[in-house]
Amino acid sequence: MLRCQGLLTIMRDTSPVIRSRSIIRNTVLNYSGQAYVMLVGILIMPFYLGHLGAEAYGLIGFFTLLQAWLQLLDAGLSPRLVRAVAHQQGTPVSEKSLGRLLRSFELIFLPITMLCGLLVHVASPWIAAQWLNANTLQPDTLAHCITLMGIVIALRLYSTLYKSAIQGLEQHAWLNAANVSIATLRYFGGLLLVSQFSRDPQDFFVFQLVVGLLEALLFASKARRQMPAPRWLTGLDWQLIKPLLPFAASLSLSAVLWIVLTQVDKVLLSNLLPLDQYGYFSLVALIATGIVMLSNPLVQTLLPRLTVLVAEGRRDDMHTLFLAANRLACTFLFPLAGVIALYA
Repeated sequence: MLRCQGLLTIMRDTSPVIRSRSIIRNTVLNYSGQAYVMLVGILIMPFYLGHLGAEAYGLIGFFTLLQAWLQLLDAGLSPRLVRAVAHQQGTPVSEKSLGRLLRSFELIFLPITMLCGLLVHVASPWIAAQWLNANTLQPDTLAHCITLMGIVIALRLYSTLYKSAIQGLEQHAWLNAANVSIATLRYFGGLLLVSQFSRDPQDFFVFQLVVGLLEALLFASKARRQMPAPRWLTGLDWQLIKPLLPFAASLSLSAVLWIVLTQVDKVLLSNLLPLDQYGYFSLVALIATGIVMLSNPLVQTLLPRLTVLVAEGRRDDMHTLFLAANRLACTFLFPLAGVIALYA
């Protein structure tokens, strides 16, 4: 409880609007939602492995790898949108400005997602024939699956835009409920498909494409209701976007370094290992990286709140909140990491 004292102090000192959006409540919601998505994603994978076989499961591992690298196309825009929306929440701006901000980011993300899908489609024959070492799956099947991966990743990348907007509005309860629902459909629906209907990896990725489309539509409809554009054909508002680019560029550099350091081994092994062995490696890597994901919910809660405090000129409160959250994270995450390392 002493670790939470700083958090509770900030909550007592805030206005009724901010107090109603409890940091503790949002953090619990984010951890609950993230824990569900992470645990389901880990626990369901051995069943995928059993029903699809090691080689087809290796494609799922390659799909995860491809998704991580293509997040570079985000170029730091998603976290910048969170910060921009949260900043406007703490300043006397009209809802109309939020709508223009969302529409501007939509117009930026559209060519990025189209480029993502196109790049994967063009490269799919070469990846299938030259990069992946498959023994039973035919190159045409691999190429088709990789093309489907590109479309799914493009849809998820576009969904990230709307998730960031909703996160900036601090609507964590709705966001986590939606994430849990989508994860349930994605993982358990996929398991039902491969266990009862078809073990063809092409059918599996078609199903993932349908789920990705539903996900994008769900988050887009929610974000647009909360941040309506003044006109349907509203274009890019350069005056709103221009000040955001330097911060986005700095985040992009950090993302590049993080992905290179954590994913380059997986890239090399996807070429060096047979696809079936790469499937087993992907399962182990998924379990090992679970601890890293535990910091995400706290970040999702803190980023909008810290931005609001800065926008209101309350820098001392911002520093107090950040330090209290840092102590809280260290209290829980360091012992957990030690236990996992001890019993690995």
